[in-house]
Order: sequence, then C-alpha cells, then structure tokens
Amino acid sequence: MYLLNISYIRKPAEVEAHIPSHGEWVKRHLASGNILFAGPKQSGLGGVILARSMPKAALLAILEEDSYLQHDVAEYQIIDFDIKAAREDLQTLLA
Repeated sequence: MYLLNISYIRKPAEVEAHIPSHGEWVKRHLASGNILFAGPKQSGLGGVILARSMPKAALLAILEEDSYLQHDVAEYQIIDFDIKAAREDLQTLLA
C-alpha cells in the first residue's frame, strides 16, 4: 500500500484552478481501484490518498497524470507500507 501525503507548494489561489481536474483524476482512479480513499487535509493545504499495492513505477506513472504535479502546485510524499492488521470490515485491505 501507499499512503500519499500531498502538500501544496503554491499559494491556495494558484492551486484552486487545478482542483477540478485533480478531482476527476481521483475519481478515475477510485473507479479503477488504484485509489482506495482520498480526502483533503483539515488545514486546507493538501490532502491524503491511500493507493493499493502496485509496482512503484506504476504508481509514479499514475501520479504523473495528476494536474497538481503537472502544474507544479503540490508535492507528494510517498510512504510505502504493508498492512499487517485491520478491523474486520477492512480485511480486504490485507490482500
């Protein structure tokens, strides 16, 4: 799994223009199963995404499609981890 910590590196006004296309990118990858959940940070200065396990090169190719990166308004911290325990209703994440 990958936990993606997104931080804006430009002023919120510069990011705002790219929010709709970023949202469409998120929706497309939620539908494909590449992204398991996504949401904004409470601070309003970025967001968090949980992406399924895949080769890192595949993840990087997906991230290259994101308008936030294409327009250099955000950076991604990629945290690669293995889920070893989960609540019963989240057991599918262990696969």
